[in-house]
Amino acid sequence: MTEKTLTQKGSRIRRRMIDTTARILREQGFRGATVRRIAGEAHVNISSVRYYFGSKEQLIALAMDTLMGDVESVVSCLDDTRLPAEERLRRYMRAYIPLARKHPALFKTLSCPSAPAHDTYFLYLTFLYEQCWPKFTAAVAETYGLTNREDVELKSLQLISALEFPILLELNKGGLASPAYADPNNLDRYVDLLLKKHA
Repeated sequence: MTEKTLTQKGSRIRRRMIDTTARILREQGFRGATVRRIAGEAHVNISSVRYYFGSKEQLIALAMDTLMGDVESVVSCLDDTRLPAEERLRRYMRAYIPLARKHPALFKTLSCPSAPAHDTYFLYLTFLYEQCWPKFTAAVAETYGLTNREDVELKSLQLISALEFPILLELNKGGLASPAYADPNNLDRYVDLLLKKHA
């Protein structure tokens, strides 16, 4: 779509529609992002989607860019090779839990992908997850001194599972996770316990 020249008011409406769509995607997922819901919650006419964006798909793509900034910032915790591998893992794991709490629908898509393969949301998240996993496993191998590929995969799965399971309980069962885990003040302690090396 050719960019329209918008007034200040038009630019504000367009931004509000993108932000509203991003929030709906974050909270309700792709299925919740209907044109009717977006327009209603952004307080605009349904025809505004076509007027400002050309299509719902274009609006969704712009909203996804907003959401992906959060995901990419978490993945970037694994990129700073100036830091020891254990510190990269610690920063990634500390950032992962708040991200899941901020974006529950996004996290469910990452943890339990069920969207069709042509779904842009699913494809982009899968791409980021694929970019993250090799970095995560490399940091695990270095942190624990593992050289056997299967051991690296198993330890990585153990850490990710221990990280994700309480989040899944929290998201899917209305807060069944341990009260200690739910306390943000215990997040560092939880991650430190996960990363603790046993003799």
